Amino acid sequence: MKKEDKEIIKRMRKGKRLNISRIARSLNMPVSTLSDRIRRIEQKYVIKRASLLNYAMLGYFAHAKIAVKVEPEKRKEFLDFLKEQACVNSIYHINSGFDFFVEVIFRNAIDMKRWVEGAKNRFNFDLQTFQILKIEQREAFMSK
Repeated sequence: MKKEDKEIIKRMRKGKRLNISRIARSLNMPVSTLSDRIRRIEQKYVIKRASLLNYAMLGYFAHAKIAVKVEPEKRKEFLDFLKEQACVNSIYHINSGFDFFVEVIFRNAIDMKRWVEGAKNRFNFDLQTFQILKIEQREAFMSK
């Protein structure tokens, strides 16, 4: 990857709206060239552009990551179930004795407890829950 592309990605990862004219000036690059490079970078490296949300400001105060171990014959059904749940933000396949790492968001801890109990009754899985108390840093890779 070219040095200029890394610098462009760094600025894209800052989370602010891109001011292409300002970035082009700081990189001594014509705006048209920068626009073309951004387009190529997005096509090659960007999976999805999305806003990072402040869940508490939206009224969601229970945020957790749950490591789940599911019986092998139920994994596909469980994964399909997770993908349909509005409370599920992210799903990861993991190792270390678990199958999935699931990020969930709820209005309150009672709703989260009810959802987990319902899913556990349906799929009979083992889990370890990690409640997110405070986010210290998020999405910072390649932004410094």
